Amino acid sequence: MQVFEYSDFSQDTTKIFETALIDDVIVKNTNGYSYKILPIKNNTMEKSPLEDIPCIKADITMQEIVELLRESRAGL
Repeated sequence: MQVFEYSDFSQDTTKIFETALIDDVIVKNTNGYSYKILPIKNNTMEKSPLEDIPCIKADITMQEIVELLRESRAGL
């Protein structure tokens, strides 16, 4: 595991991202927080997570939806 200070991250982001491909990387912030950098492969998501959400058929137009939203927000 390699630990970098926030100033290192802001100066040499490319090096830190390249390091994260081969080793764990922690970036320490000036306020005491630490962040772990994890690489994600480009094709890890073969399908959208939204595909598993069931849909419903509704006989409503886009204009009606907009009007309902405006009405509901008017009371805020």
